Amino acid sequence: MRIRLKLAILFTAATLVLLAGAGLVFLTTLHSGLQNSIDNSLRSRVDEAVSQYYGESDNQPPPSLKFANNSYGQVLSTAGVVLAHTDDALAEPLLTPEQAKAAASQEHFTDHVVSITGPAGGAPATRTEVRVLAAPSGHPGTVVAVATNRDVADEALERAAKQLIFLGAAVLLVAGPGSWLLARGALRPVDRMRAQAAELGARDAGAGLTVPGTRDEIARLADTLNGLLGRLHQAYQRERAFVADAGHELRTPLTVLRGELELAQRPGRTRAELAETVEVAAAETERLIKLAEDLLVLARDDSEIPTRIRTFDLAEVLESAASTLSNWAHERDITISLSAVQVSAIHGDPDRIRQAVENVLANAVRFSPTGGEIVVEAGRTAEVVDIEISDCGPGFSPEFLPVAFERFRRGDSARARPALGGQRAPGETGHTSGVDDGGSGLGLAIVASIMRAHRGTATAANRTGAIEGGAVAAQPGCSGARVRLSWPVGPLGPVGPPVTPGSEPSGATGAAGSPTDAPYRAG
Repeated sequence: MRIRLKLAILFTAATLVLLAGAGLVFLTTLHSGLQNSIDNSLRSRVDEAVSQYYGESDNQPPPSLKFANNSYGQVLSTAGVVLAHTDDALAEPLLTPEQAKAAASQEHFTDHVVSITGPAGGAPATRTEVRVLAAPSGHPGTVVAVATNRDVADEALERAAKQLIFLGAAVLLVAGPGSWLLARGALRPVDRMRAQAAELGARDAGAGLTVPGTRDEIARLADTLNGLLGRLHQAYQRERAFVADAGHELRTPLTVLRGELELAQRPGRTRAELAETVEVAAAETERLIKLAEDLLVLARDDSEIPTRIRTFDLAEVLESAASTLSNWAHERDITISLSAVQVSAIHGDPDRIRQAVENVLANAVRFSPTGGEIVVEAGRTAEVVDIEISDCGPGFSPEFLPVAFERFRRGDSARARPALGGQRAPGETGHTSGVDDGGSGLGLAIVASIMRAHRGTATAANRTGAIEGGAVAAQPGCSGARVRLSWPVGPLGPVGPPVTPGSEPSGATGAAGSPTDAPYRAG
């Protein structure tokens, strides 16, 4: 059943209930008012009957009473014997002996049907419903009973009921179609949005839906849906860019592999040349494997909770990550200094935390100058665990900072450094052309994904004296990049805020007090 029909039915049913309730209240009030009017009229008839029967003197009571039309009266003894009545119109006493005896002490009203005859007794008796008031006469041994027809009051009540039924039916005839038309008009923007949504495709979802100018709930719904469609469109665009970039990254090693294999198939190749070809092919295969692993990591939902959550010693994880980079750092005469305080019982996935630290350290080693120092500081507060890694390289360019953690993003050419002796960073692959091209652009994206999985954040900034206006500032020992990794101390909760690259974190991240580990000299 369509919503507009449901609304019309509900509105009509509610109108029917309200009309029935209002009509019942009105008829009850009218009936009570008419009843009170009749009762007051009967009380005045009692006084009139007593006055007519006893008059000025009690010696000779008159045999009959004179009342207006449709009013009847009797004077009765307490035994129920009629002493006087109105023109012989009543063919029977208005009160039974029991009622007459009770009326001697207090008045009471009754409704019953009596036989009414004409004044001379010639007309046939008719059964008429009357309202009777029995009351003391004020004289010992007698009571007064007066009655009046209820026809007028009953007819007025019946006429009012019929009018209410007629008006209620007319209102319902208008309310039903009217409510349907109102519901259709109110829901017309919804139909329009539904039709627009049905025509939207993944490519044009960003266009959104037409927002009605009513400023009501439907307009707010349209705004909310437009926000959702915008986010979905952005996600679609990111996924398309991700697929395109992944294809581009995979094309290069595959092309190299094909070229090397085709070269190996040529006749006349020496053993040394074949060995070199196999070495290059193995390096490209390793690069493909690493790239595929990185893509699989990023293909996971960022909100996925790591599967190996446990309590671990963060200092050991940092030492292990530094040890992995030690050979490469030793070739460059780079020192990796570790400082960790109160990090012996950290909650998280140590393997993925180590992977994130290794990725950041690899970038730091790649771009640090010969003889430079990389500082790794770790600490914890009551709420978060912090790891800060800073180097003495050229730092991040202002244009790169906002997109540092996006997939397939690389720094500018200023951050590409000559590779020394063909040495690669752990996890870095590719043939050694003599120039390190900065990797595939997935390292920091994986770092951000790991932090989101831990309900934490990854931020990137420049140290004091880093790139300013495109040139490396003075005091090279204080310049360089700074990356901070933070996640909650306790068990993982709801998804935290998104990664905020390009903003300098507030507050110190380094370890407080004396470090528990001495500076670690790579190599």
